Amino acid sequence: MKKWVKACLCGALWLVLPALADAGTAAAVDKNRRCDELFQASDAGKSHNPTDGQFTTATDSTAPWRASPSYPSAIRVGIWGDSHTASGSFVDAMMQAWGFSGEGVRAGHVQPAIGLPGVRLGIPRTCLTKGWNLNFAYRSGVQEGGFTSTLVKLKSQSSDDIVVLDFVGPDAAPAPQWLNIHFDTLDPDHPVTLGISINGSPEASAQTLDGEVRALQIVPDTEIRTLRLRLISGSLGITGFEPVYRGVPKFIVDIFSTPGAQSKGWSNQKIKPISAHYDLVIFQYGTNEAPSDSYQPEQYAGALRRELRQFRAIHPTSRCVLIGPPDRVGLMPTDKKIDYPARHQSISRVQGLVSSEYRCAYWDWQKAMGGPKSILAWANRSEPLAQADWMHLTNQGYAESARLFAASIQRPALRAK
Repeated sequence: MKKWVKACLCGALWLVLPALADAGTAAAVDKNRRCDELFQASDAGKSHNPTDGQFTTATDSTAPWRASPSYPSAIRVGIWGDSHTASGSFVDAMMQAWGFSGEGVRAGHVQPAIGLPGVRLGIPRTCLTKGWNLNFAYRSGVQEGGFTSTLVKLKSQSSDDIVVLDFVGPDAAPAPQWLNIHFDTLDPDHPVTLGISINGSPEASAQTLDGEVRALQIVPDTEIRTLRLRLISGSLGITGFEPVYRGVPKFIVDIFSTPGAQSKGWSNQKIKPISAHYDLVIFQYGTNEAPSDSYQPEQYAGALRRELRQFRAIHPTSRCVLIGPPDRVGLMPTDKKIDYPARHQSISRVQGLVSSEYRCAYWDWQKAMGGPKSILAWANRSEPLAQADWMHLTNQGYAESARLFAASIQRPALRAK
């Protein structure tokens, strides 16, 4: 009887194991289907050359590594902050108010906050599978390494996780000539293997990265319209994408703002600077610092000094502007434990005093709106400038704020690079 049972079990296993293997393969395919469809569809209908999918690679420790151009004739602005500048509505209106046309504007360094709602990445379309996780400097310990000044890491250790970048999109944006992908330092004892394909072509031979690699450069024979990056094995942390363009952009805007962000991300002494030089850097925080029950102006001032010291150490010669929090009024009963109009006013006063110590101009957003509780009037207009949460603005509100900002702050000028 026992032998018969064992025979049945063995037979069943021989039948089931191939099915399980097929199910695993099917699950991996299903996991990637949405991103693969984007990758293929983005290049559908385009004319292709025989070399369209061919490319060479290099790492920052090998030749032939191409140095990133400094774009000496382009004005470059970097923006770090929270949801108020993350969506791009404020930034678009700011550039327009300064007289910069939307044409010729590029993203020079892209934070890897793919899939995070409310973030303008500067890449028309992106996709990633579910195994990826976002890590933020402001949520991490001050001793945690691996962050660059994008302040975000996109991490995975799941085999077959993929990222797709569509640089052209439906609006036919210019495609980069090559792409640098920046990493958290890889573990020398545990190599990472990647599958890379571009422009709708099949995946090339696997790329293995070992040693203390911090960046991978992908240089195609033509240009990169779409990129598919697949993690085959290992643990990978992406800290940024750097598209390099054939033509020289007129204006480069790098947005590193994320919803919920706090300036304490800059207290991390291990942040590695990205290579870009900026003609203007904007430091926009305060809204997410306000809800703290332990807020004290003196303590906040001390923390802000530490953060600005680090910020200016990375950007020592760039012109600098701090932007304070816009007005806010508590909406829910629990919110009313904090007098938000007064709290934002206190934060603005501290920022105004500390900013000059680090050679930064200051723009008081709350004051520009009309002072404490002015957001109520903004929300009650026939065409509302503030949302019903009395904290965030509408697109029109951010545009109006940007015009007020541009009228107070001189437009950036080209500096020697």
